[in-house]
Amino acid sequence: MSRYLSALLPFLVVCSAYAQDEGASNIPPAETVSVVWVVVFGVIFVGMIVGFFVYLWWNERKRKSGE
Repeated sequence: MSRYLSALLPFLVVCSAYAQDEGASNIPPAETVSVVWVVVFGVIFVGMIVGFFVYLWWNERKRKSGE
């Protein structure tokens, strides 16, 4: 296992070098999105994480009260 982990860092360095070598100067700039959509994504993402933990808490509370 440690053999694979020790080989991971050099592999990632080589991959990074190849990614930077592919003519980054010829790539057109990426299209941007409105900040509103980034905020909407953030609210939904954080809301789903909070909802998941509330669901876990609710089920744990229900299980403890049933004992």
